[in-house]
Amino acid sequence: MDGYGLCMLASMWSELARSGRIDTTRGGGAPSFDRSVLPRPRAAPSYSPSLSEAFTPFEGKHLVNSLTAESYCVTRLYYVEERDIAMLRARASGEGVGELRATRLEAMSAYLWKALAAVVAASGSDETCRMGWWVDGRRRLSVPGNEAAMRNYVGNVGTFALAEAAVEEIRRRPLPEVASMVREAIAARATEEHFQELMDWVEEHKGGRFVETATVGLGSPALAVTSFASFRLQTDFGFGHAALAMPMMLAGTGRLCAGFVKIVPRPGGDGSWVVSMVVWPRLAAALDSDEPRILRPVTAEYLGLKAENPCSRL
Repeated sequence: MDGYGLCMLASMWSELARSGRIDTTRGGGAPSFDRSVLPRPRAAPSYSPSLSEAFTPFEGKHLVNSLTAESYCVTRLYYVEERDIAMLRARASGEGVGELRATRLEAMSAYLWKALAAVVAASGSDETCRMGWWVDGRRRLSVPGNEAAMRNYVGNVGTFALAEAAVEEIRRRPLPEVASMVREAIAARATEEHFQELMDWVEEHKGGRFVETATVGLGSPALAVTSFASFRLQTDFGFGHAALAMPMMLAGTGRLCAGFVKIVPRPGGDGSWVVSMVVWPRLAAALDSDEPRILRPVTAEYLGLKAENPCSRL
């Protein structure tokens, strides 16, 4: 299953733990495993060569060596306050008549892309850099009368959108224009035609293991983003909301050398985000020192885990 299905599983498990039942009248019905809601593979599969190039066999000979993978990255765990998300969104939204307002994800992605471009430019190693996004296709594949079935589908309805641009172009363009580039890249992959081709490709390759080529670590630097911020996630199992709820990297992905960003809402719904990163040290250093500070290190105080000092009451 994909991230949407994982959030659905956790939320329904939470509801079951607290009430002893799952209310299937909300959201249109019970969880569905019926693949008929998805496009069927065509009898004669058809897809563009670029789709085949987007995937690489998940085998050692196609990946970087383990020593390289272990030394390329550092991990970071940040949080972003709701007011800072709103500020970043306002900065990334165009002011012209008829211009679309940037979404929160588009705004954050534009901010990260510009930070990545600045680091790559300073290194002098590459003329381009890439951003990628895992995209949920449920809303995009829903047809009138079928919204509930698609919304409750537990399987995998995800695809990967990728954009590559010149480093100097990303640095030169204002934040609203970079946010528009993000929007266009995601929209190009979020089409019924693309998902139909993806179904055809998977049907022909379902016996193997593959990974998105951009995440292997070859070519220009690539930063891949997955966001759970728009998914409903309940973590109250009868003891209050969890302090932290994060998806974990799957075992066996340790030889991927791209940058990875995972965005989740803070449990409890205060509007803030928790952002987990596996990135290059230079990018982490740039984000750690950026002003105004958007990404702040997660602390025990932020999570509400630091015990009160009893002497403070005296």
